[in-house]
Parts: sequence; structure tokens; C-alpha cells
Amino acid sequence: MLFFDKMLAVVRRNFPDKDTAISILNNGFLRAFKKISQYSGNGSFEGWLRKIMLHAVADHFQANKAALARPVGELTENSAGTTTADPFLQKDLVAILQRLPPATRLVVNLFIIEGYSHKEIAAMLRISTGTSKWHVAEGKKLLKQLLQFPENQY
Repeated sequence: MLFFDKMLAVVRRNFPDKDTAISILNNGFLRAFKKISQYSGNGSFEGWLRKIMLHAVADHFQANKAALARPVGELTENSAGTTTADPFLQKDLVAILQRLPPATRLVVNLFIIEGYSHKEIAAMLRISTGTSKWHVAEGKKLLKQLLQFPENQY
């Protein structure tokens, strides 16, 4: 239970459906148990585990690309995830990210939130670095549109 909530948050930023997220999380923990001998003790265990979870997310995405190409459906109301000081802002941020198309959301999460380079994302998702860069640019453009307030609101 020590890392369950944190790793579930990592997965749910990319896959808001709880059943899908739990399935990916279970696969990630299984991988971690199989590879525990590879953890050298250098760096944090949580960081090592997070990387394994993100690879499980990427693999699930690759295996289900066709099904995930459909538009994003309902927003989740209680997505665990990002770390902001205000839980209200956290919920709003996660909800807005969920409105991005699945592939763009995944690349944006990996690049902006997780800090992976375009080269690392390209290798992880088996796409070109140019495609990774495009998804980040497109994600930023879409997020900007989603975050704009009507002019007469204030």
C-alpha cells in the first residue's frame, strides 16, 4: 500500500477509467516484482517503480492504439494524480488533461509532468521524435484553448 496510490495516480493521468488503470497498475507491479533484482539501490525506489509503471502505460497504449483513437468520453470526477497544493485545482487540472486526445495526453504527461525527453518518449511509444514534439505542441495548443475564459466573465 506504500506506493499504490502514487502509482495509481501516475496511471490514471493517462487512463482515467478505474478498471483499466487497475489492470495497468497490476501489470506494472508484476513487472516490478519480476525485475526487483535489477534495482541497484541507487536513486529512489519510488522513481524506479514510477518508470516501470510508465512503461506499463506505454505498452498498454501500444497494444490498444486502435481502440484509444476514439474521442475522449466522460471526464472522471475523482482522478488521483498531480501534486498541487489545492485539491480543487488538482481535480480541475486532471479533468482538463483528460479532455486531450489519448495519444496527445500520454505524450504531454510523459514530457511535461514526468520529464521524459522527446527521444525517450519516441523510444517508449515507438514513434518518431517529431511526432512526440507534435503531440506536445498540439497538447499545449488544446490546453490553451480549454483554459481560456470568456471575455465577459470578469
